[in-house]
Amino acid sequence: MNYGIILASGKGTRVKDGNNLPKQFRLINNKPIIIYTLLKFLKIKKFDLIYVCVAEEYLDYTTKLIDNYIENKSKIKITCGGKERIDTITNAINAIIKDNGCGNDDIVVIHDAVRPFVTDKILIDSIEGAKKYNAVVCAIPMVDTLLFSKNKNVVEQIPNRDYYYKGQAPDSFKLPVFVELLNKLSKEERKNVTGTSQICTMNNYPIHMIEGDEQNFKITTKSDFILAESMIKGSDIQ
Repeated sequence: MNYGIILASGKGTRVKDGNNLPKQFRLINNKPIIIYTLLKFLKIKKFDLIYVCVAEEYLDYTTKLIDNYIENKSKIKITCGGKERIDTITNAINAIIKDNGCGNDDIVVIHDAVRPFVTDKILIDSIEGAKKYNAVVCAIPMVDTLLFSKNKNVVEQIPNRDYYYKGQAPDSFKLPVFVELLNKLSKEERKNVTGTSQICTMNNYPIHMIEGDEQNFKITTKSDFILAESMIKGSDIQ
C-alpha cells in the first residue's frame, strides 16, 4: 500500500503578520493551504490512505475543513501531531501500523502541508523512487552563491555550489525500512532532527535524490503568501 503523510501540526511562528492561525490553515484565494495540498495527493490516485497530522487543538477544526472542502474523504485520516517534527512523524507511522500493519512493499510519502505546489511528477517519482531505492528525498541544485561564516559576520569560505542541493519535501521510504531507521535513533539524535532525511544520514543509510521543482516551495514568510496567491490563481488546484 502507498501512504501519504501530510505534516500540519506546526504553529507557523516565522510569519510575523499578527495572524494567530497556523499558516497551513490560512486562506489563499478563499481556500485553506492544507486543502490545496490534500487535493494534490488525491488527484494522482496513487495513495491508498492519506494521514493528516495536526496539533491536538486543531483536530476538530481540520475535520470540519475537510468536510467543507473535500467531497470524497474516504482515503483521509486525521491524526494527532507531536511537539516536534520527529514526534509528529512517529505518531503518523504508529497510526499507519496500528490501522494497517507494516507490509514489506508498503511506501510512505512524507510531505509538508505548506508545500501546496508539489507536482504530480514529484509525487509519482517519490513513490517509484522509494520502491527502487528504499529512501528518496526531493531536491533541486543550488543556483545561488553559498557563503560560509561561523561568526555570522565575516565570510570564511565560498563552497562549490555544484555539490550542494536544496532539500524539499516529500521524503519517501519503504515503510519497514523507515520504521527500522526511526527506531535506531537515540534520544539525543531525535532532539537534533530538523528534516526527515536526517533519519537516514544519522543512520549512515543512503538516501537517493529525485528531481524537485522550484515551484514546490514551502510557504514560510509574508512574501511567500503573496507569491502563493498569485500562483494559485493560475494553477490547476483551485
